[in-house]
Parts: sequence; C-alpha cells; structure tokens
Amino acid sequence: MDIPIIALYWVIGLLQVLHSLEETYTQLYLWFAPMSQALHQYFPWVPVISLSADWFAILNILLVSLLLGPWPGIVKNSRLVLTWIWVWAVVELLNGLFHLGAWLYLRHYFPGGWTGPVLLVTSILLLRKLVAPSAQSTPAPRS
Repeated sequence: MDIPIIALYWVIGLLQVLHSLEETYTQLYLWFAPMSQALHQYFPWVPVISLSADWFAILNILLVSLLLGPWPGIVKNSRLVLTWIWVWAVVELLNGLFHLGAWLYLRHYFPGGWTGPVLLVTSILLLRKLVAPSAQSTPAPRS
C-alpha cells in the first residue's frame, strides 16, 4: 500500500489532536514542574517550568494550529512544503520517543503514552517516504 506523503501528514495532524486530548485528559501538565526540576539539577540551563491546565490547553491548541493551520498551502507544490513536513515529522518522532521513553523509564503509564508510540510509528513512515527518491518531487497529487 503506497500512502502519499500528504496523506501521512494529514494522519499525523489528526493523531496530534488525539495526542493533545490524551495529554490534557491525563494531566501531563502536572509533570512539567517535577520533570524540569530533575533535569535542572543535572543541566542548570534547563528552566524549571510549571504549567496550569489552561496554559497547557492553549499551548496544545497553538501546536495543532501550527500543524494543521497551513493545510491549504500544504496541498500546493513547493520546496517549502517539504521542509514544513520534514520539520513536523521530526517533531512528532521526538514527541513519540519522549512519551515511550518516559513510560519505559517509569515502568508505568505516562500521560500521552498511548498515542505517543502511534505518532512515533507514523512519523517514521512519513520520514521514510520523504527520503525516498520519489519524494523529491511534490508531496501532493497533481490536479
């Protein structure tokens, strides 16, 4: 089954919506302060971050808006489009790795742990499509 790049990008966008809902529902925002504090002990340049539920929801809405907002432009053919898709594929790869890694490290469920690995696999599929020789052409089907 040959899934077009643009379709995989759309799937990643929809998965990110589900992922944001899972993170919000399972209160990932409560983990920011203890996680950033632990990192700050080893890496003093890492700030200690605390987020309220409202700010976490706002940041997730902005993230999804950045991902899906440019959709009309993404269906056009350009080098900028491929760059945009590359950036989001890498962001979602790192996002999925983080959630899976946190779950494995803690040895129990971590917020975002169900959809994070799905984002990881989907971003790998998208990145594989992007490095394929045919991806150097356009991501969208021609009309």
